Amino acid sequence: ELLNQIPDDLSVDPAVTRIKDLVERKKNCAIGKPFIDFEMNDPEGKSVKLSDYAGKGKIVLVDFWASWCRPCRAEMPELSKWKDEMPDAMFFSATYENAERAKPVIESQGFNWIALINDTQFTELIGSNGYPMTIVVDKAGVITMIEYGTSPTQRTKLKEEIRKLIEQ
Repeated sequence: ELLNQIPDDLSVDPAVTRIKDLVERKKNCAIGKPFIDFEMNDPEGKSVKLSDYAGKGKIVLVDFWASWCRPCRAEMPELSKWKDEMPDAMFFSATYENAERAKPVIESQGFNWIALINDTQFTELIGSNGYPMTIVVDKAGVITMIEYGTSPTQRTKLKEEIRKLIEQ
């Protein structure tokens, strides 16, 4: 592992420490690993736990986004269609922002996924490689796909993965 090759005198450098921490956190959320449970609130304050759905025979998608992220907002109308097309999957949108910032974006984009706000748990566990980040979890609760960013090609791959998992 490359990080093990860093000389001892540099291993305490704050930048190196942050990189090591990020690498460790990323190991918690990887393809083939069980999904990390976390609990968040919807914009009305109702608590939602992912373990109520993940690993219980449902395909679960979680799309992490931010109000300032233009690609996040641009993909929301297309992603909303998926929920209507694939009712056998559970679709969650999660942001670290509060209801005051999230609700106007959700409403203006017509985003119909189950909204989760004030995310601190998940972000602390894995950090952020950028937004949007979408995670697909199979019926057994195992991560099958993680996509950072968005493009037509990425969305096609995500949709194909969801359909494949629904058919299994």
